[in-house]
Amino acid sequence: MSAAANQFQPCDGVPRLERVPVAAKRMGLSTSQAYREIAAKRLGPLVKLGARASAVPASSVDAWIAARIAAAMKGGEQ
Repeated sequence: MSAAANQFQPCDGVPRLERVPVAAKRMGLSTSQAYREIAAKRLGPLVKLGARASAVPASSVDAWIAARIAAAMKGGEQ
């Protein structure tokens, strides 16, 4: 498996998707701000589930949250 494909695999090997409003709530953002993060390539990729349903990989949300925590901790060391 390539590194890019492995990036979205959780420990049990089953990729999980979160609907964008659920991911936004977990990230502490509005849904529209979550879509802005996706457009800016800081979150995603966006996976279309149907004509009116989209999701993002849960691992992508986890990575976004971890990056925010790391940035906050790095800023506190200065």
